[in-house]
Amino acid sequence: MAAASKRQEAPKRTPMARGTGRAQQQQQQQARGEISKSDGENIERLLQALRLRRMVAEPKFSDDVIVWPSRSAAPGGTELATLSAINLGNSAEALGQRVEGRGVPRMKLVKQIEDVSVMKANSSALLAMRRNTPGLRIAPAAWAYLQYIRPLGDELDSSAIQVAPGAKVKRFELHLADPRGKPVAGVRVKALVNWDGAHVPAVTDSRGIADLGIPVLYPRVEMILVEPEHTHWSVFVKGFDRVAAPKRLNVQALPLVPDSFQLLANYAPYDPEAGAGVTVGVIDSGVGPHADIAVAGGACFVTGENAADFLDNGIGHGTHVAGIIAGRKAEATGIHGLAPACRLLAYRVCPKSGERGRAKSTDIASALERAIADGCHIVNISMGSLEPMPEMPDVLQRARDAGVVVFAATGNDGQPLLRYPARYSHTMAVGALGRDGTFPADCPESFQESEIRRKKEFVAEFSNYGLSTDFIGPGVAVLSTFPGDRYAMMSGTSMATPYTSGMAARLLSGNSKLLNMPNGPDKADAIVTMLSQAAQRVGWPAEYEGFGVLKK
Repeated sequence: MAAASKRQEAPKRTPMARGTGRAQQQQQQQARGEISKSDGENIERLLQALRLRRMVAEPKFSDDVIVWPSRSAAPGGTELATLSAINLGNSAEALGQRVEGRGVPRMKLVKQIEDVSVMKANSSALLAMRRNTPGLRIAPAAWAYLQYIRPLGDELDSSAIQVAPGAKVKRFELHLADPRGKPVAGVRVKALVNWDGAHVPAVTDSRGIADLGIPVLYPRVEMILVEPEHTHWSVFVKGFDRVAAPKRLNVQALPLVPDSFQLLANYAPYDPEAGAGVTVGVIDSGVGPHADIAVAGGACFVTGENAADFLDNGIGHGTHVAGIIAGRKAEATGIHGLAPACRLLAYRVCPKSGERGRAKSTDIASALERAIADGCHIVNISMGSLEPMPEMPDVLQRARDAGVVVFAATGNDGQPLLRYPARYSHTMAVGALGRDGTFPADCPESFQESEIRRKKEFVAEFSNYGLSTDFIGPGVAVLSTFPGDRYAMMSGTSMATPYTSGMAARLLSGNSKLLNMPNGPDKADAIVTMLSQAAQRVGWPAEYEGFGVLKK
């Protein structure tokens, strides 16, 4: 299998001409005593450190092993015979003679993806296969992660301060309430005591109160971050000296009102008929339930879970992605997506328990195979791996051969690299931009603005980039659907990718000649050509925006 990769060389990120949006915003924040220039610089350094921390800490490989023949494998030869034995469960024939000094070889077939066999195998079995059938290609399956971020990242959790019982602390309360004074419960609060990320965590109770105790070791609270999972905007509060801590700090949680900041409307007005005739597959954490999203069907590809259960695993990411693509505004106050009339299919690859924010590359490949079989025109993958996904290039080729266009997130590491599968040929790699005035001034998403901007738009600080980038889309402070008929704000190339997938469905729907072409590689290539011509350049180098932003 050819691990065909796109070129990744890109010059170091350098500042470009800036507009006045960020400067004006910082002046407004400073005037209200919310943030200083030095605070902003400290936050940016912390965010960069957290991104690097995540890259280092991410487990790279799952416990699945993939085995597939070499390109030169002869029909009836030993490679195909061994694979046939594996697939039939005849491990003795597949493994041949044991390797001396090793334990009992054990292996079990998990699934097949065309000519790729996915298995569980111990080291003794792998050694026996490599010795007895050297031509077989054997590799571990990779973990791919959802490419969305919290304001300061879950990586900050490892820097939480555990205050020992009886330790001397300065106590104060944070009271969180909505504009009507109703307490907001169950919200995570982090009081940063230095710019290395050390913080005191708390969660608001039924009264909306988070009880915080700052150890006397720390002279200041540098900043307080309030992070609702849904329903309300995140907010940051400027810090203070520990000795000057108020008894109670009152913080207002602004409700998330769909379309209140008109982010998507800046690029495409709501059209209830947009996307008609186009089938879009979402490979993610599952979708729904939500009144604004109509799911036509789907499947689950997590081993050991109900194959028919494509509902969101509880993390909310897949539902958020689906709303950006196909939100249909069921109520007057609901969310609208870019292609609400499309036929939406949900393919869940993230588990319901354990680490819910990642998926095995083998499950993603299986989901893509199903999407091809289900007649999808467009497939969205808002996930990414730092390691190659060896089973994916051939599946991506089969997608192209069937006329399917696949969009994938470049990743949120702020680095000149693209995560897999966005790095592979036959995917459209999507980076993220932000837009001034599309979130409250005291929302932590203001920390995601890079120096690279043009007029009101800026490259998201977290967005990966490189010469293989194909498109860029809104990915900062995007409001969309969340399970249980709720709404949430999320950022990441995870959000920019469904924006681009949704716009692609919208544009394809309006081109009946192209939509009705016979399925095949010519159709996939024609769709990509049409999209590249429809995209509008922002004015940044190609490694940041590719062809540009899809608009209508």
